[in-house]
Amino acid sequence: MKFGTMVRVSDVNKAEAQFQNLINEGLEACQLVYKPEVYTKEDAEIIINAIKKTGIDVCSMFAGFRDNFIFWDGYHDYNIAGINNPQFGKSRVEYIRAAVEFASWIGIKQVVIHAGYVDNNPFSPDFTRMVSLVKHICAYAKRFGVDMLLETGQETNIALKRLIELTGADNLFINFDTANPIIYGYGNPVDAIYTYGEYIRNMHAKDAVPPKNIYGRGVETPIGEGYVDFERVIKDLKKVGYDGYIIIEREIEGDQQKIDVMNAIAKLKNLWDNL
Repeated sequence: MKFGTMVRVSDVNKAEAQFQNLINEGLEACQLVYKPEVYTKEDAEIIINAIKKTGIDVCSMFAGFRDNFIFWDGYHDYNIAGINNPQFGKSRVEYIRAAVEFASWIGIKQVVIHAGYVDNNPFSPDFTRMVSLVKHICAYAKRFGVDMLLETGQETNIALKRLIELTGADNLFINFDTANPIIYGYGNPVDAIYTYGEYIRNMHAKDAVPPKNIYGRGVETPIGEGYVDFERVIKDLKKVGYDGYIIIEREIEGDQQKIDVMNAIAKLKNLWDNL
């Protein structure tokens, strides 16, 4: 089991220093977040060299969107957050395709996306459109030997599994975020592990408390201070045979982020080794 965190690169020329900081802290791996205006082979070469020089294991790449037409809330984003949005979906799918090719240049075999809210009704137009778009993205990614991982949280567990199985792609899996089901008001991440099982191929370890405001989301916390039962999470990940990475996600900045990440790794390593 390798532990790491997310590395958000805004300037590829600083990637080596960012990777080296993780190595200096004793971390082995990271999930790369890089969202330039245009993906280029020149930037890929810079990141490749940074990986070689530092020895960091970049296990996956998170492909976000370039546009800012997302609230990241629990209300308006049902209409505008995803790839199946009629106004913004086309440009988002194109950007994801470019990210997939970029990841393949570096040698990264997993690309993670937030597809958007997945309707619990499999007969709704939103759900059927999502199936078609995810199928298209997976077919494109397969040309480059890349697996697509859907980030959890903005749907019920069974809706996401239904999307995966109805898409029918053999390179479509799950990036399991422990806090997102709580943040978006869908409940217990332990239940999600039972449902997703072998589809879990990477994960974000994160903690949170549930939402109270119907227009908002729950609030992220340091690991151990929220509602995620990490002891049960670790036990159940072992039950389903998970042997991938544990990537700590802490969505704050500055010194406190570093402190929280290192505390989280210490806690989760102890749980993994002793349960």
